[in-house]
Amino acid sequence: MRYLIRTLLLLVAFAIVLPVSVKADEGMWLPLLLKDQRFAKMRELGLKLSAEEIYSVNEACIKDAVIGLMGEGANLRSFGTASFVSDSGLIITNYHVVMSYVERFSNEENDFLKYGYWARERSQESLCRGLQMKQLMWMEDVTDQILEGTESLEGRELQLKINENGINIAEKATKGTGYEVKMQALFGNSQYIMNVYSVYRDIRMVAAPPFAIGKFGGNTDNYRWPRHTGDFAFLRVYANEQNQPASFSQNNKPYNPKHYLPVSAKGVNEGDFVMVAGFPGSTRQYIPSFALEKIIYTENVHKTAIREEKMNIINNAVAENPSLKYRYTTRLSSIGNSYLRWKGEIMGVSRMGLVNQKRKEEEQFVKWANENKERSAKYGTILSEMEEHYQKVAEYNLAMAYFQEAGLNGSEIVPFIGKFEKLAAIYSRKEPNLKSANNEAKRLVALTDQFFNNWDYEIDRKLFRNLMVRYYEAMPDKFKPEAMVKYLFQYNGDVEKLSLEVFENSIFTSKERLKSFLNEQERDVQKVIKEDPLYQIAIGYYMVNVNSIVRQRGELQARLMELNNAYLNGYMEFIGKDNLYPDANNSQRISYGTVAGAKAQDGLVYEPLTTMDGVMDKFNNSREDKDFYIPKKVRELHSNKDYGSYKSQDGILYINFLTNAHTTSGSSGSPVINCNGELVGINFDRIWEGVASDYRYDPEISRSITVDARYILFLLDKYSPTDYVLRELDVR
Repeated sequence: MRYLIRTLLLLVAFAIVLPVSVKADEGMWLPLLLKDQRFAKMRELGLKLSAEEIYSVNEACIKDAVIGLMGEGANLRSFGTASFVSDSGLIITNYHVVMSYVERFSNEENDFLKYGYWARERSQESLCRGLQMKQLMWMEDVTDQILEGTESLEGRELQLKINENGINIAEKATKGTGYEVKMQALFGNSQYIMNVYSVYRDIRMVAAPPFAIGKFGGNTDNYRWPRHTGDFAFLRVYANEQNQPASFSQNNKPYNPKHYLPVSAKGVNEGDFVMVAGFPGSTRQYIPSFALEKIIYTENVHKTAIREEKMNIINNAVAENPSLKYRYTTRLSSIGNSYLRWKGEIMGVSRMGLVNQKRKEEEQFVKWANENKERSAKYGTILSEMEEHYQKVAEYNLAMAYFQEAGLNGSEIVPFIGKFEKLAAIYSRKEPNLKSANNEAKRLVALTDQFFNNWDYEIDRKLFRNLMVRYYEAMPDKFKPEAMVKYLFQYNGDVEKLSLEVFENSIFTSKERLKSFLNEQERDVQKVIKEDPLYQIAIGYYMVNVNSIVRQRGELQARLMELNNAYLNGYMEFIGKDNLYPDANNSQRISYGTVAGAKAQDGLVYEPLTTMDGVMDKFNNSREDKDFYIPKKVRELHSNKDYGSYKSQDGILYINFLTNAHTTSGSSGSPVINCNGELVGINFDRIWEGVASDYRYDPEISRSITVDARYILFLLDKYSPTDYVLRELDVR
């Protein structure tokens, strides 16, 4: 079978280990190395499994039950986690992870956002187009093989040799298997881990609660505690007759995994051991003080202001026209999620005084380095060199943030127009290939239908208008698109008039005109596309990014990486490598801890579990707030205390609980597993006071939020209109 090799041999620019000891429950650990690094501590906390029951290449284990969810073309980078809960390919994840599909399937006749999506048989499971899953087959430390023959090399020659070795190793490991590989470098390129995956492309929606349950509390409760959210959904993975990956086909069969997680109906109590297995995205635990300061107090401040602008425009429009919720529910959730996280990072870093903490830690390193002549020559000035160089990098980082937030992901029309650049490029040639042009036009017709089905003209015009102003006012001249400057000057700075006229006159804001143009055989691309002012401004963002940001930033980052690696080597001499965990990088990790509350602020203590009574309190106290609506049937079940076998011994139905297991973005949907290897919940959030755990884990307030498996089982049994899913689960 054809195999695909993907390599990533460099981590983020800062993977620097500071001289601080690892807290008892801190870290996201590689399952490959767990036995030697943290297994004894996990046993002390109550784990009853063997190390091989967590990670093994040859035996079925938890590693096999945990998968990453990703989109097409994601280069093996997943956006969320899921886990198998049956031997027929059934997986559980968060509602918010797959909410876009629930929204996509919904319409006025079938409002799955309002009533939930409940398949009653296999034929009712809907294909989630573009959704894929990656399943880890094995991890392997390939450091020696990667570095073979590199002893005398430097710079570009060194990197080329490392890449050559990586490709050869991956080819050998995956030959004839169809597996895909991602190589990842740890600790400043001193360690290399090969991750081998199998990728499945036929994923179907099975069950999801209504929005009122899956997102109960909405953005009001996002990153907050106490929480009462039923953030879960079920999908199914399909494979061919040989149980191998295959494109969608009616002939595919439910995938039979090597291992799946039984679901515990016994629940958890404060102090119980738990572990979280998943694919956390990225953390910056070891970033130096000067970089942290720029990210938190410059980049985050700008990005939150942009996100707030977006939310205000969309929220006002939805309030005036509630039917727009079908188009903007998922986007609002995504915008608000990052907005609150960045605000929480500002608050958390400030509360910890983390920038000053890191400065003091770096002072210790400099003092140590200068105590020895040889060390001083190698490391004595490395920090000051890095800080001076980072000032240059920071300018381009902010420009990149504006390109992404105000340009590429500002108004939806900009990335849509970007998809027409290939067609424009074909007609820019001296002799255009008409066959290629017609094929591209046909592809764009389908994209046009898809775009206009989920687009609102006036919302997007206001987003385009406001974010163009923000970009223009914040960016130096060298980062301003020529077309933007030209048209702002032409309209004497009247951005309202500019946006009204370019939207009204553009072919890209009319589905009928655009499709008619694409279907023509004689297309005047120069006049209709390239001379369109909206096209020129939109493409201007891309051109600035390509010509003035990406390459220059990349060159600066390359030098920063060299300095970073030297710095890291010094720190590893200073404190040693034992018990250090690498930053999250979207590879499979295990974090662990206990069910634990938190002292979040002065005088504010969080209990570790929430109950059904709390759901009703929020509903009764906020009857006019749609974020706290709860379906009538759930209210009736509560009123009758009809909790079935899922209530505790004292008759309480638990909803969510806190753990001190270390998580981050990408951990959403991760199974929370008890000491016996049973699923007791699904991780879905962190508390706002603790989101700065991406930069420094705080044992007092770094807490993750889990939806209790008992609440999920209760809803499947008592609320769902079908027992289709419940019958398939292995409930213990």
